[in-house]
Amino acid sequence: MITTKALNKLAEAGDSDAQCRIGYRLAFGRKRIHNWLEAIEWWQRSSKLGHARASFFLATCYDFGQGIPKDLTKAVKLYKLSAMRGYDVAQYNLGFCYREGSGVPKNSKRAVFWFKRAAEQNNIDALRDLGVCFHEGDGIRPDQKAAVACYRRAAKAGDNKAMYNLGLCYRYGDGVKVNEKNALGWFQQAADAGNGTAKNMLKKLAQG
Repeated sequence: MITTKALNKLAEAGDSDAQCRIGYRLAFGRKRIHNWLEAIEWWQRSSKLGHARASFFLATCYDFGQGIPKDLTKAVKLYKLSAMRGYDVAQYNLGFCYREGSGVPKNSKRAVFWFKRAAEQNNIDALRDLGVCFHEGDGIRPDQKAAVACYRRAAKAGDNKAMYNLGLCYRYGDGVKVNEKNALGWFQQAADAGNGTAKNMLKKLAQG
């Protein structure tokens, strides 16, 4: 692991990745007191040099008001900048903003667009939420089989919400044939992974 001293030297010389990493250490390092203001300064410098992850970290600061006044409009602009630079987590967050109307007018089609971009990079949250969009026909033509495919990929990657959703598909025959055994199997996997809704579903089914 590179030392902070060595990173600082690279950062001062204009290395955008070093600048981003210095900011991360200042914000999330082992010290109890985290220097958000200095971290933000490094992320701003790194973002201006085109670093996608730095733009994302800066966006989250505006999104949650961490070390800087909360400003959802600025957060969305930075998520978009990072997303256009190819960072999958920013692509997912941008899709989420469009879906919820957070810092930008609601736009389900734009949400789907960015969920797809993130899902192409195997972003688990994006795969699951894209599945929901296909399932509900939100921003895209309804396609239950496509929804199941998205849920399955996310579930196999460990997402307990996708596991539960896949269980529902098997229970009610959405995109697949009704299969109570498979439904119970996915509900159990979701419950074992900590999904409270799945635990309640199993209790309900056990009670008949």
